[in-house]
Amino acid sequence: MQITKPFENTIVVARSFAASRQAVFSALTSPAEVPLWFTPARMSLAGYEADVRTGGSYRYTFERRNGMRLEMRGVYEEVVAPLRWVYTETYDFSPIQLLVTNTLDDADGQTLLTQTIRYATTKARDDDFDAVAESAADLYGKLDRYLKSGG
Repeated sequence: MQITKPFENTIVVARSFAASRQAVFSALTSPAEVPLWFTPARMSLAGYEADVRTGGSYRYTFERRNGMRLEMRGVYEEVVAPLRWVYTETYDFSPIQLLVTNTLDDADGQTLLTQTIRYATTKARDDDFDAVAESAADLYGKLDRYLKSGG
């Protein structure tokens, strides 16, 4: 996995998976599949809803060990399944607003996920970089195990 800051306001996460584009897309977006592997550190996934189409929306609800609930939500601005999907991302606990572009490409028999995350400011990107790197390593490791298990 590679995590870089190639431009102002931008983080790019790139990771290959030994699965088809359709399998990776489905695992990343399907309300039936996401709860099977998407378990962030120090929280549980209490709910996931998604209408994966241009103009559709999504919502993740997380629960901390102390019972506090947090939400991450957004709107799909573009969906060309399983090649590319673009969405906004906001949080009920943070003023951060992101634009996230995901692409899936064939790469030597694997699928390369490239996730480009655009922030409003370079400072916001820099402040969030370590958290993105940590959560991407954790969650994409779990996604890889899920896909290898035949998920």
